[in-house]
Amino acid sequence: MSGFPWLSLILWMPLLAGLALIARGRETGPSRTSTAWWLSLASSLLTLILCMKAPMESGPSLWKESIEWIPSLGVAYELGMDGMGCIMLALTALIMPVSIAASQRAGYNHEGFAGCLLMIQGTLVGVFTAQNFFAWFFFYEIALVPAYFLIRLWGGPGKEKVSLRFFLYSMLGSIALLVGYLGIASAVGSYHFTALAEASATQALPEAIGQRLAWFDLPVKWLITLLFALTFGGLAVKVGMVPVHGWLPDTYEKAPTPVTMVLTGLMSKMGLVGMVKMVIPLLPYVYAALAAMGQTSFKRLLAYSSINHLGYCLIALLVLGQASMGEPSMQTAKTFALGGLLLQMFSHGLIAAGLFYLTHLGESRLQKTLRVDGPGGLRAIMPRFAGWMGLAVFASIGLPGLSGFIGEFLIFRGVFALSPWVAIGSLPALLITAIFLLRFLQHVFHGKSDPESEQFSDLSGSEMALMAPLFILIVLLGW
Repeated sequence: MSGFPWLSLILWMPLLAGLALIARGRETGPSRTSTAWWLSLASSLLTLILCMKAPMESGPSLWKESIEWIPSLGVAYELGMDGMGCIMLALTALIMPVSIAASQRAGYNHEGFAGCLLMIQGTLVGVFTAQNFFAWFFFYEIALVPAYFLIRLWGGPGKEKVSLRFFLYSMLGSIALLVGYLGIASAVGSYHFTALAEASATQALPEAIGQRLAWFDLPVKWLITLLFALTFGGLAVKVGMVPVHGWLPDTYEKAPTPVTMVLTGLMSKMGLVGMVKMVIPLLPYVYAALAAMGQTSFKRLLAYSSINHLGYCLIALLVLGQASMGEPSMQTAKTFALGGLLLQMFSHGLIAAGLFYLTHLGESRLQKTLRVDGPGGLRAIMPRFAGWMGLAVFASIGLPGLSGFIGEFLIFRGVFALSPWVAIGSLPALLITAIFLLRFLQHVFHGKSDPESEQFSDLSGSEMALMAPLFILIVLLGW
């Protein structure tokens, strides 16, 4: 390890601070601001500052750390920051302070709540910067624990059942992932992601799998298919891909809003990052949009919409895997698809976190669930709320000039060149997404007004200031 261990500082500072807060576990009174909350917010903001420091130094590619961990197994504590890691660290550093501040404003005054959020932040840094499978899987699994307790202890009605489903889906996915990648690592002879990529690029991977896993007595193509199914299936659970998405709608609806912001804005990206590192080297979709149209609870609608938007990322991933065995002339299309994938991951995190927080602000004033089929007319009563929600919805639809457009455009631009029928078959999802989100805006903001709603106040200055960093980026990236 050379130089100052900046990545370890960014990783372990929130993780250890979170453990300290959980150990205290005190309830703070509503009449005063907890010192612990300020400490947790300061810890999260310091991470943001350090992440901004990375590209200002000698370049993110030089932020590397490596320490022997389990020498007998060839396992090292190895961190590094590449382009994708830099993007995901920036997204983490932006969303976590907003979710921590939002949790305080929402009345979650238990130090354990803040501690669990900080633990998730630390583990996310580990997942986004780990350079080998053991370090990656270590932090990937630890993130499950604080997320489970946040849902179990502070979730809405039915939280016990929802948290258990979340835990079981995640664990089964992790087992499949572990078995699949251990098979790949044993064939390649290394747990390092670079070794897998090099074996794939040099066409040595099929031969290595055939030689070192020959005792399975299966053809090489079946072995590769099995390893792909286990690895991809395990990661697909975290993304919430159909058909292993059963945990996602209830979890996003019942979890506290700050937790949902983290789940959809950040933790769903853990699976996508894993796919880029592990699934693409193994390779030389519109149900979610339709399901969203049948939802009346806006939180559940957003949950299905999240599946739909991350589906675009999966399309890019799978087509990139197919094209990895193609000709060099396809490099431009691959660059478009990969760039769109990374931008869609970042943009979806910003938009989804903003949408869920705005939904929470509306429901906390109305004292009821924000429903597509409920009373509307909120634009005349809460114009600022309507404006911010409209901006977020149009970004989610992919309106040109907002960040949601850029990632989707690049994905479809690259995918069309690589696999035209896949792109054409996925286009109806864009129209369906626009239909159900515009239907929400029509009913809630321009529908028949509810007399009981006229007494509620619009968004405050502090609430708008809290969301401003996310929405400024949504507009800037769009332009």
